[in-house]
Amino acid sequence: MIQLVCATPEELGPFPGWELGLGSVPVAANLTKLLYAERPDAVLILGTAGSLPGGPALGSVVSARRIGFSPGVAAMGLGYIPKPPDPIFCDPTLLPELDLPQADILTVGAVTTDSVLVNRLSDGWQCEQMEAYGAAYACQQAKVPFAAVYGIANKCGPDAHAQWLAHVSEARTALHEAITQLAAQFRT
Repeated sequence: MIQLVCATPEELGPFPGWELGLGSVPVAANLTKLLYAERPDAVLILGTAGSLPGGPALGSVVSARRIGFSPGVAAMGLGYIPKPPDPIFCDPTLLPELDLPQADILTVGAVTTDSVLVNRLSDGWQCEQMEAYGAAYACQQAKVPFAAVYGIANKCGPDAHAQWLAHVSEARTALHEAITQLAAQFRT
């Protein structure tokens, strides 16, 4: 059975699952604790994401192919990371029946509103999201298959927050419709 996880309960919609909190660190910590206590067969994180230049359209739904992590200060050249974490690839066998477009998701610490940073982050990535890497890392360490599905709620850049507020409901509805066919596989 697939265990659904999310940052906030609104992202689960009508489905059962675990709320893990906002941001990669709380998600990693909370999911690690739950993985070892509950031992699900697989984990699917749901949420909303922002589209980087050349990424998916507002209102669309994507599944993650790989998930990376980038502190914005390093991408801007304002900081140095001695050994950046390697991207984590999602399990390709978990969601084939959804037939969703795949995207490479970059986990960041905050919604990116700076145009220069948006352009730097988009090199090799189509979307940004704040919790994905923490969930992927916790699952990788626990050897639990992992996948991620996101509704696109905004374009990254100066208008990101206003767009997210305007489109989050639409993105969540599209997300919930996309995963409805998996409902029988969800762990309760």
